This record gives sequence, C-alpha cells and structure tokens, in this order.
Amino acid sequence: MNSLGLYAHGFETYDVGATTGLSDEQLVQAARSLILYFNSVSGSPQMVVVNANGTRFDLYHDYELIHLADVKVLFAVNSVAQAFSLLLVVTLVLAGLSFRRRDTVCSGLRYGAIATLALLVTSALAFITNFNQMFVVFHLVAFDNPFWQLNPYTDYLVMLFPLGFWQDMFLIAGSSTGLAAVATYATVALASRSSARARRTAAAPNHAKR
Repeated sequence: MNSLGLYAHGFETYDVGATTGLSDEQLVQAARSLILYFNSVSGSPQMVVVNANGTRFDLYHDYELIHLADVKVLFAVNSVAQAFSLLLVVTLVLAGLSFRRRDTVCSGLRYGAIATLALLVTSALAFITNFNQMFVVFHLVAFDNPFWQLNPYTDYLVMLFPLGFWQDMFLIAGSSTGLAAVATYATVALASRSSARARRTAAAPNHAKR
C-alpha cells in the first residue's frame, strides 16, 4: 500500500504509460496521491491529468472513487487486524515465558507457522489454478457493491493496475508471509534445540555425581 517503488515497478512492467497516455511524472504523482489517500493524509486521490493529445481530465470517475474509498476501509481493517494479532501473539508469548511455559510457547509458535504455510499453499493452489476466478471471488467477498467492476478501456484505475499487477502483488504478499512463517519456525526450532542442549549440559554434572 505504501511502497512507491512497487507502484513504479508495476507501471514500468506493464507499460502503463502507453496504455493510459500519461507521462511518467503523472504516474508517479498518481501513486503518491493514492498513498497519501490511503494514509488519510489527503481527502481524495482525485487529480487532473493531461493525456498525450493535451486533453485535461479528472483521472477517476465517481464510481472509481467510491471503490477506492472501499479499498481504503479494507486497508484500515487489515492494519487493525494485523496490529491486534501482533499484540495478541506478543502478549501470549510473554505470558507463557513469565509462567515458565517455554516449551508450550515454542510449540504454539511452531504450529502457528505450520498452519500459516498450509493456508498459503492451499491459497496458492487456488489462485494458480484460476487466478481470474479467485480474483473475482475475492472482490465479491470483500465488497458489497458493483463498483469494483471496471472497464479496462475507459476506467483509468484498472488501466493503472492491470490484472498482472495484482498477480505480482499476491505473489509478493504470499512469499513474504511464507518467509516470515519459515523464519519463525526455524528460529523457534533452533532456540528449542539450544535450550534442550543447555538442560542436558546442566544435568550432566549432577548425573556424574550420583
């Protein structure tokens, strides 16, 4: 949502300048306007642009602005859910450690990482099998109006962000989540082994004395 670099990469990869007739400067400005809007710094992502023929016009139609408002709410809900989840995990981990339940905490984190990877694999198979259909299903679940159904020949929002862009974003999001899950599992596994080794080392002298 906040990565200007990802927007710019998508514009370049999918030749959005040629599709829209907008200059690189205007495309970057459009990306910045969206970032400011999604972070509630500005009240609207709307901007006046000039195409290759010199015609000035508003970049988005009214229904595109309605959809962007819905997307903004979706981003906000996602951010709150992420923050709550992180707070919950940290609280449970600290509580478990304070009650000397290190093994329980490690098991919980490992199972959480495994569950995350399993869900990612399932989702990836569904999207790889038919990305277009899953993309439609996602919108039907996430939005309660038809304003996400845009025309790639007349609506600049979908010209700016074609289907290939969203395939890339799903891949990046899935890969980063998967790497985080693998890193969590590996870190916990290494910590558990180190702890077990330390317990064996501490117990060895006592065993020898007996």
